[in-house]
Amino acid sequence: MNSRPSRLVRPAALGALASLLLSACGGSGGDGGVTPPPPASVTISGRITFDRIAFDTTLGNGLNPTPPVESPAREVTVQAIDASSSAVLATTATDANGDYSVSVPSNRNLFIRARAEMIKTGTAPTWNFSVHNNTDAGITDALYALDGNPASSGVANSTRNLRAPTGFGVTSYTGERAAAPFAILDTVFRAKELVRIAVPDTAFPELRLFWSDANKPTVGDFCADNGDIQTSSYRVFGVNDVDQCGDAVATGIYLLGDATATMSDTDEFDQSVIAHEFGHYVEDRFGRSDSIGGQHGGDVPLDLRVAFGEGWGNAFSGMVLGSPIYRDSFNLMQNDFHIDMEADDDVSEGWFSEASVWEILWDLFDSTNEAGDTVTLSFQTLFAVITGAQKTTDAVTSIYSFLTGLRAANAGSLAAIGNLEDGEEIFGSGDFGAGETNFGGAGADPQVLVDLFREIVRNDPPITVCSRSPFGHETANKLGNRVFLRLNNDVQRLVTITATGTNSVSGSISATDPDIFVLRRGVLAALGVDEGGGTETIDQVLLPAGLYVIEVYDFALADTRIVVSDAPRCMTVSVTGT
Repeated sequence: MNSRPSRLVRPAALGALASLLLSACGGSGGDGGVTPPPPASVTISGRITFDRIAFDTTLGNGLNPTPPVESPAREVTVQAIDASSSAVLATTATDANGDYSVSVPSNRNLFIRARAEMIKTGTAPTWNFSVHNNTDAGITDALYALDGNPASSGVANSTRNLRAPTGFGVTSYTGERAAAPFAILDTVFRAKELVRIAVPDTAFPELRLFWSDANKPTVGDFCADNGDIQTSSYRVFGVNDVDQCGDAVATGIYLLGDATATMSDTDEFDQSVIAHEFGHYVEDRFGRSDSIGGQHGGDVPLDLRVAFGEGWGNAFSGMVLGSPIYRDSFNLMQNDFHIDMEADDDVSEGWFSEASVWEILWDLFDSTNEAGDTVTLSFQTLFAVITGAQKTTDAVTSIYSFLTGLRAANAGSLAAIGNLEDGEEIFGSGDFGAGETNFGGAGADPQVLVDLFREIVRNDPPITVCSRSPFGHETANKLGNRVFLRLNNDVQRLVTITATGTNSVSGSISATDPDIFVLRRGVLAALGVDEGGGTETIDQVLLPAGLYVIEVYDFALADTRIVVSDAPRCMTVSVTGT
């Protein structure tokens, strides 16, 4: 084995090539036989497979490593590589059964390589999906690959199969985990097919997936080179961005793989997790995602943007896998967290609940109807809303904007859509949820609804709003943490936006570090995030005509260095300009 960084494993030889039998005939004094020249090329065919560890049939029991399920590596790149020069002699891709065939020079010492990538160029549909090792420090392109043993191509057609093993022994991983990248890619194949079948000419933006057996859950900084990725997630970075350890980092899906910790969490065989993160990619690259991410759960009222994004991810995973059961293994795959999107989770229902979102989206899609669910729509119909009305809303992306767009395009399903909303206690209308009466249940503050998309008028007296934390404040992504204001800017002008801490509201404390974000259809138009002082100002920013969402909150809610009181943290907000 040489030191090429892309090589993951070299399986045992598949057997000797068939020998060529040549014969000559002739009698005493005759001319003798003539040996024909060898062919210029021969065909090598075979099948590329990987071993999948499937979930135990009993919910909660995690993955069952024995026996593994041999599965085809579909649409992956296959190359014939010259063993001496490393030159690529031929390239093709496997079919839906994992089969491939290449024409190569005869009598050439070569090996077959299967790359953990699916690439289709030219006429749409097109795609470029690949799996890389983010902990191979210094490696420019640490793409995973599976290599066969070198052998002569000979002068006759031959067969060479490659099979990537899991590396799992009796109770733990003992060998190289060659199957992992191909298992990841196979889930991507299924997700890609869901979209492609709905929209045949889809051009998928490039997506890289990053997995390593060193990728572990952490609560500190995100440092990809070290495998400190916090959790499996889809992350977006700028071209020159660096992670929190100062290393260059790329946009993509980062997946857990460490199996050494006591409560280890590996996700390469967790298809629900991978499909969920692919759903974030779909929302981000084909539609629009305003989610700010952060800690979340189906039983916690969330920022409405986060609630929709996470609910969409779960529902999308179910659509990909054809099942309402979401499963995520942990504890060295001996257990799994699971949810049933077909079951009603009535712990926290509303426009702020990711559980409500995934239940509605799944019921819209699935063909199994029950009480309150009398509609079945195609993925194509739902995808059209993601790429249309949801993408262009003047509000932030939420269940409100999605259902408003869905109703506009499906007049025959209005009553059925309304039934699903009522069942999840979502009562607001339009993109901004006008008239909503569900403010979060016990412990919530009705003022949340008053401040939800409240209108702010240029040159009017300042209005008072408050960051609230009835459901927590970690990462400031819970219901009430942030306030959204609407500014209708009728013509292009220079404006100044000011937020100043105030304790004028009974029982409140003054915001110590107001932050301001000005959004136009999800795009950041201006921001003010200077530290401290109790006042934040965006001075003389030029805003083209349009409807803007001004998002304000007290950064102290998200600052773990500060002990945060449950009291509302209030501020006055004003907009001035000519």
